[in-house]
Amino acid sequence: MLKKFLAAATAIVMAASLAACGSGSTPSSNDVPAETKAEEQAAGAEAGDAAGEASGAGSYKIGLMISPLATREEYYRTAEMLIEQYGADKFVMDVYPEDPQNEQEVTISKALNIAMDPDVKAMIFDSADIGTIAAVNKIKEERPDIKILFGSLNEDVYEMAKVGDIMLTIDPELYGESVAQMAVNAGAKHFIFYSFARHMSNSMKVRYLESMKRVCEENGVAFEQVTMPDPMGDAGVTGAQQFMLESIPSLMDQYGTKDIAYFATVSTIQESMLKTIVENGGIYPCHTDPSPFSAFSGALGLEIDDEHKYDAEYVTELITNKLGEYNMNGRVGGWEKSLVRCEMEFLFQYAMDYCEGKLNEVDGKPDVEEVERLLGSIYDQTAKFNNCTNDTTGEEYPNWFTVARDLYVF
Repeated sequence: MLKKFLAAATAIVMAASLAACGSGSTPSSNDVPAETKAEEQAAGAEAGDAAGEASGAGSYKIGLMISPLATREEYYRTAEMLIEQYGADKFVMDVYPEDPQNEQEVTISKALNIAMDPDVKAMIFDSADIGTIAAVNKIKEERPDIKILFGSLNEDVYEMAKVGDIMLTIDPELYGESVAQMAVNAGAKHFIFYSFARHMSNSMKVRYLESMKRVCEENGVAFEQVTMPDPMGDAGVTGAQQFMLESIPSLMDQYGTKDIAYFATVSTIQESMLKTIVENGGIYPCHTDPSPFSAFSGALGLEIDDEHKYDAEYVTELITNKLGEYNMNGRVGGWEKSLVRCEMEFLFQYAMDYCEGKLNEVDGKPDVEEVERLLGSIYDQTAKFNNCTNDTTGEEYPNWFTVARDLYVF
């Protein structure tokens, strides 16, 4: 059943005037406590709701598999922040190996080790990297009662939809359209899309590529797909970064213009990519994981004190001011809040609701009313929420929610 959320979510946000995620001056400033839903809990209990039965009034833990600090710092730091915010006693965290493609057995072992704790009632995989499907299948053999939550899917997304109980990702079509439109508005004459075979086997990335390409063609912007080294390949992250350092200015020389927009599907090279674009005068329409906390600080040499390290409004102002020194205002885009923070906030709160028996799930499907409430409180009125649909078969996924919002131009 396809269920679209925009009107309901917008109404919730406008009526409640809830604070947007990541914009407070401390980690706790964006804490949105889960509301008590007595009638739904009672109905769920009468129906034998799995969450209520699993957790009852007793203690619980939530397992976390998170990307390591070395490869996706914001995922790791956000997990640390939310664990501190909601209570360390509720969570058991481990990290994916730095080379998940070649260490899938390590991922399986780590995830299974968490799941074997009988107090663990739910597990969050964010970002859900290679090896996650196999790990969840093993967990389900031993602990079929555990609720599985995914964010930022990095395996076959439609296979992940078969094993995940609830998933949240960026909306590929709407995201692709917004990124390409930002480039058009910034005066781009060319749009360069960097990726590699492993990433282009992910249908979500193909879907936003096609949206970007369509918008560019409709607006007379030349679209070019360029193969870059896979950071998990022989050259590693360093080789991929070096490729960017050479490719970006080379293309400016080749086409005789600085009005070139550059986009890459991988997060680990964004800092060097952004730095090179800013120093050479190109266009950076958006980070692949849009956030003021990803890439900008290192690329621009920002100094952020501890008081403001989670303050998105403060950091966004720093970014804007620094870009002004390079005469780059209007040529760099993104989100003025963190995709990673918002995504994790949703997964954390839904998992806690599940463990505390606050959901009214029917036949194992998500509590749509609570999903609407959480998404409405975490995002803002520019956001659009949908259920994901398989672009090949047309199948609609009641357990898979997508989100998109307007880009912010610094």
